[in-house]
Amino acid sequence: MNLNNKVAIVTGSSKGVGRVIAEQLLSKGAHVIGWSRSETTINHPNFKGDCLDVGNEEQVIAHFKEVMRIHNTIDIVINNAGFGTYRKIEETDSAVLQQMFDTNVLAIFYLTKLVVPVMKKLQQGYIINISSIAGVTGIENMSAYNATKFAVKGMSESLYKELRKDGIKVTCILPGSIETGFFDEFEEFTSNNKLDPKDVSDSIIYCLESAPSFHPVNFEIRPFNSSVK
Repeated sequence: MNLNNKVAIVTGSSKGVGRVIAEQLLSKGAHVIGWSRSETTINHPNFKGDCLDVGNEEQVIAHFKEVMRIHNTIDIVINNAGFGTYRKIEETDSAVLQQMFDTNVLAIFYLTKLVVPVMKKLQQGYIINISSIAGVTGIENMSAYNATKFAVKGMSESLYKELRKDGIKVTCILPGSIETGFFDEFEEFTSNNKLDPKDVSDSIIYCLESAPSFHPVNFEIRPFNSSVK
């Protein structure tokens, strides 16, 4: 896909991978709409930042209508917004679990449900869902987060089969630990080997620019340290 003049929605755009991918898309000539709870401080003529809760369906519908009013199309969606906790199951608050599912899973459902009819009319489009290594393997003290990220992977695999006949690609990105501050509050979790947000963003750009005949489905990305034996 040639990204010039394509219209993209990036959720969780205020920091980390979301911010970096928004900036990279802009550098490729795309028009980017960034959705996040807090302000996305990107100053670019092709960028519009909106503050909303992507886990709230009414807000997602209202903001998507505004995107369509301005651009009348959508080419790319990067479902990046998400958060997690590092807690034993008995220490996990039910309200926090619900919030994780709202942000990590239901937000993807709400936005995808809206963009698919538009992309089907175009017979093209690209949906990128950010899961995690926690979407393919269990991690101690992260069962709630694991549950949401396994759900993202499962939804993505179903969607790619459901939508490929309509020219719509769906890729699930499964990164390992990323240097975004995600683990700063998890005192018991230690990892000295982490991906840079740009590593993940570069991988997303690679997928988006792939040839029409090529479809990365599950893209697992691990930090690599050649000195580790």
